[in-house]
Order: sequence, then C-alpha cells, then structure tokens
Amino acid sequence: MKLYDYKYKAKRMRDGKIVKGSTEGPSKAIVDQFLFENGLRALEIERYTSLIGRLNRITLNKVFSEKELIFYLKQLASLLRSGVKINEASEILAAQQSNKNIRRILFSIYYSVNSGQSLSDALKEHPREFPKILVSMIEVGEHTGDLDEVLNEAVDYFEKQYRLKSSIRSTLMLPVIYLTVAIGVAIFLMVGVMPQFEGMYETLGGDLPGVTIFFMNIGNFMRDNALFLIGGLTLLIAGIVVLKKRSYRVQYFFSTVAIKMPIFGELIKLNNLSRMASTIAEMLNKHVPLHETLTTTHEVLDNRVYQELIRTSRKNIIGGEYMSRAFENHYASEVVFYRMMSVGERSGELGRMMQNLADFYDEDSDIKVERLKSALEPILLIFIYALIIIMILAVMLPSLALSDQLQ
Repeated sequence: MKLYDYKYKAKRMRDGKIVKGSTEGPSKAIVDQFLFENGLRALEIERYTSLIGRLNRITLNKVFSEKELIFYLKQLASLLRSGVKINEASEILAAQQSNKNIRRILFSIYYSVNSGQSLSDALKEHPREFPKILVSMIEVGEHTGDLDEVLNEAVDYFEKQYRLKSSIRSTLMLPVIYLTVAIGVAIFLMVGVMPQFEGMYETLGGDLPGVTIFFMNIGNFMRDNALFLIGGLTLLIAGIVVLKKRSYRVQYFFSTVAIKMPIFGELIKLNNLSRMASTIAEMLNKHVPLHETLTTTHEVLDNRVYQELIRTSRKNIIGGEYMSRAFENHYASEVVFYRMMSVGERSGELGRMMQNLADFYDEDSDIKVERLKSALEPILLIFIYALIIIMILAVMLPSLALSDQLQ
C-alpha cells in the first residue's frame, strides 16, 4: 500500500487541546481513522509533497536486516500469543519503531491489515523485505488459525539460517583480514622503505641485493603508475560486478568456482544444502505442494548451481521421476543429502526426512566450520610468515651490506 505525507490539525479528545502534526498514510480516510484511534479528532487533513519526503523513501538495499526481521517476527508472535489482534499488533510495532524506513513499511502493513487485507497479502507488497517462504508460512498459519505458532516456527527457521550464515561469514573474514594486513605492509615496505636504499647505494657505489631490487622495482612501478593501477582495478571490479549482475553465464561461472574452491567450497556447500533442506522441510511440513515448495526454495537460494539443481528437480517431478536424481553424483551435492532425500521420496516421508537432514546440518555446522578454520589458519600463517621473512630479508640485506662497506 503506497503511503503519502499528510499534515493535520486535530482536537485531542482527552482535554480538547488543538494539536498539529504530520504523518503518513494511504488516504485521508485512513489517516482520519488512525488519528481517531489515537485519541485525536481530525479538524483538517491536507496531503502535501516535499523533496525531503521523496528522498527519504528512496532505499538502495533491503530495509530490514536479518536480525531486524527476526526481532519483528518475535514481537509479532508474542503480541498475538497474548491475545492482541493482528491490526492492533501491527500498529503497536509500527508506532514503537525508531528507524524511519522500517517504520514506514510497518505502518504500510498496519494500514493494509486494518483495511481488511490478510497479513500475508500485506507482506507481499514488500517482496524485497519479506522472503517468499515467510509469506507462504504465514498464509498457511492464517488458513489453519495457528498464526502465532507459525510465526514461532518462522523465527526458529530464520534464526538457524542467520546463525549458520554468521558463522560462515566470520570464517571467511579471517583470511580477508590476514591477507589485507599482509599485503598492506608489503606495499608500504616496497613503496615507502626500499626506495631509500637506492640513493644511499648510488652514493657509495655499491650493488643492491637481487631480492631488494626485485621488490624495489615493483614498488617503483606501483608508485609511478598508481593512478592507472587504481583506475584499472576499479574498472575491473566494476566490470565484474556489472557482468555478474546481468549475465547468467557469469553468475553460473562464479557459483561453480565458489563451490569448487579448496576449503571455502565446503562452506558454500554447507550453507546452500542446509538452506535447501530447511526450506523444503518447513514448506512440506506445512502441507505446501511440492512444486510450490521447490519454487520457493529456488528463490531462497543465491547460488546459480543450486538453483539449476532445483529446476532439474522440478523437471524430474513433471517427468514422473524422483527429484533426488538431480543430486545424485553431482559435485555440488553430498552423499548424505542425496541418500536421505531419496529415502524420503520412496517412503513418502520427504518432509520428515528433510527435517532430519536440516537438523543434521544444524548440529554438524559448528563442527564443520571449526574444522575448516583449523585447516585454514596454518595455510594463512605459512603464507604470511613466508611473506614477512622475504620482506625482512629484502629490507635487512641492504642494511647489512651497507654496514660492511662502511667498515
């Protein structure tokens, strides 16, 4: 529901005091109703437009972070469980929100629900903020009358996904930090320290060691062509980002590389297989048809290889085959994933088996992540220590040679 800016003049019913203010709403009638529900009798309501208001509505990324979405669902479930009606709960959550962009979305949901729409339909108006799996789960809860219970299950689902994603993200940040610091120190030594030896040796007529000359040449090249290197690197990154955003083949290529990378590929597999198992289990256990379940699962995933596997699974179902055939002997799958899916299909207990698989990945994720950290740390340390030793030699050898010549 689209919101507009309104100025109002109203009488406070409590004491008869005249108050002025501004608010947002889809129409004058709904703003009037909102004011009345908050103890104000509207005298004047006027719609207005402003450049600042329009700019405030522009958002480049998602407004809800994963933590904010989980917190919103927890609060909503708690209010419904306490007997608060859905429209009142929506108004309470919107009114207490301090973030203007989130507040705007929550008020839009409130206005939609208060005008007779279901919560799931209200969330559908914000597809970027509320995942399709959440909307589907809420639809089921509305039909069965167990909305608060479904919201608690949605919280559990998103919390597990957030915990796994955060663990993987922290693991991936470790090498990035190590390498950034190591490369930064190396560039500083090559550009700022080593060139000073050149002038001293030219004065004394000595020869620099080969390793120092090698790094000095690299440093001189970087310093002399800094603008070109920065510009070229910026264009390269921008080109890759644009191609990755617009070209399916480039997206698929990067997805394949991510899965096949040593060490990191295991994290990518773990993340995607866990999300698939959890999503399929949640949907099937809510009696959502398998075809719709796979459509939702496809939208939950970001990796193109796994999206292609889901598409192949749907084709298998349409052709009368088992969906698990798509995962058999595939480099992006695991034996335990294929076997449990296959058993679930043949026994008619696919939802339960996928839930068992999701629980398995949830319990196994911490072990796998720690194992990957243990494998990653010595490799990083060897690389960094080797780089430090080489750079120290490149700096110290000229000093030692210079001391010998002065003696």
